[in-house]
Amino acid sequence: MIYTLIESKHPLLHSPLPEITAETEPKDRLELTTNIAETMKHYGGIGLSANQVGIALRMFVFGDGKHFIPCFNPKILEYGKDKIPMEEGCLTYPGLFVKIHRPDMIVAQWEDEKRELHKETFTELQSRVFQHEYDHMEGIDFRNLAGRMTLDIAQRKVKRAKRKMKEMQER
Repeated sequence: MIYTLIESKHPLLHSPLPEITAETEPKDRLELTTNIAETMKHYGGIGLSANQVGIALRMFVFGDGKHFIPCFNPKILEYGKDKIPMEEGCLTYPGLFVKIHRPDMIVAQWEDEKRELHKETFTELQSRVFQHEYDHMEGIDFRNLAGRMTLDIAQRKVKRAKRKMKEMQER
């Protein structure tokens, strides 16, 4: 099942989500994982949080089209000391790419769809994507991590691209 992405101003994207408990446990973690992963692939992403599709659960998936990791109740236990800049995008803001400085390494913990606990060190792109999706759980918008000028330039590029697309469609 492909979910619809919610609007960027939706309050669910701007509020921290509570831990999943026995009372808030999804009916079927595997089905939810499959649906979130299918939705992520459908929109061309490498990560997608449940709250981006209107589901108020502390859960996300990340990975490529074939292999992905489902993360329920994710935590970041440790951050690396070195911060690396890299352009990031977000399915909530199509076409917007902004340079964000993030730690190059994290130690993360999460439960999978079978409720098994995992702990792993992530570096490079996996570290970045986990942090980005974890920020969604915390109600943090990646645009707020960018410098004001960098964000303004990136937003102007998106507006120009949308305007050009509209002009091409009208021809």
